[in-house]
Amino acid sequence: MSLSRGQAKAVRGEHWIRLPLVLTSTIVGLLIGELACRAVGSDVERWHLKNFIVHPLRGESRWNMMQPDALLGYVPRAGYSGGTQANHPLMTFDASGLRVNGNPKSGSFDGPPLLVVGDSYAMGQEVANDQTLSAHLERLLGRRVLNGGVSGYGLDQAVLRAETLVPTLRPDTLIVSFIADDVRRVERRILWGIDKPYFDVVDGKLVQRNVPVPPPAAAMQPLDPVRRVLGYSFLIHSAMIWLDLTHWWLRGQALHADAAHHKGIEVACLLMDRLRAMGHARKLRVLIVAQYTPHAWWSKLSNGESRVADQVLACGRAHGLEEIDTLPALETAVRTDGVKHYYARGGHMNDAGNRLIAELLARRLNGPATEPGSGKGQQP
Repeated sequence: MSLSRGQAKAVRGEHWIRLPLVLTSTIVGLLIGELACRAVGSDVERWHLKNFIVHPLRGESRWNMMQPDALLGYVPRAGYSGGTQANHPLMTFDASGLRVNGNPKSGSFDGPPLLVVGDSYAMGQEVANDQTLSAHLERLLGRRVLNGGVSGYGLDQAVLRAETLVPTLRPDTLIVSFIADDVRRVERRILWGIDKPYFDVVDGKLVQRNVPVPPPAAAMQPLDPVRRVLGYSFLIHSAMIWLDLTHWWLRGQALHADAAHHKGIEVACLLMDRLRAMGHARKLRVLIVAQYTPHAWWSKLSNGESRVADQVLACGRAHGLEEIDTLPALETAVRTDGVKHYYARGGHMNDAGNRLIAELLARRLNGPATEPGSGKGQQP
């Protein structure tokens, strides 16, 4: 039965009335979902108004501070200095691409230096030059400490960077700092949208792949309109991760072939043996240091950090390396002073946190070297 002209007009009118209601309901539902997702999430930056795709290591501006590198994927740009915090240079690298400590006596100490390598916790993301772990350690020990940490590195890249720096810098002590996520990063062929070196395990031995590392052409391109807008939704960002669409969403977070079998721990253990060999050849004291993110305190869902750290430290002991687990001391300190006393807004150690870790290291380094495998090296 056909509708009269008046009836058809009335139906169209109803549709136009319902459309705003449907749109309003959809928007309200998405807002409720967004708030709920942020409320139950564990990401320390989930309440920030930001594009979650534009990570400091994925944004176009990062290439002011870093430069592509055929061996490591990227390294700090020599001579870079940018930003201020309380009238202090926030991030400065010297002519060798090492983070400047900002101490008046830096560079004037006699004797061989100490070298620190690792990720953003080692480099000192979110703090001024004189507030990093290396800067605090230098003041506590009264000897030169070189900061070779690089934000976003996996444990594999940290070890490779140590191998490139040790022959020229000639330290007598190498400190390798890591967080649990650095082991996950070992399983990536592309990380933060940037190609990186990685290792396969062949007949129980490490075989390096993806070298020379391809230039990060895709990562240096600006975001497309879809990611530029939808990237502000933590709900959509979380859904992409849950649906395992990060390779597309983050413009490349690909696993390499062997990583499908979750070989991060296996590679990490073989990297410990690689460090042992370098320490023996160079007469280096090698110290493996486990650090922790705020997730270890804020979210019981991410308490796997200590499990991963335990496995890496156990491998270090088995290969004759000294190691320090900062968890007991950090747990005591956080219980007393609260998480925010030791962590910056973005989740890295702040000045107080870096000082606490430096004090743990200084006590170990000022004392006699522990016998590897004795179990004495598990805690400071």
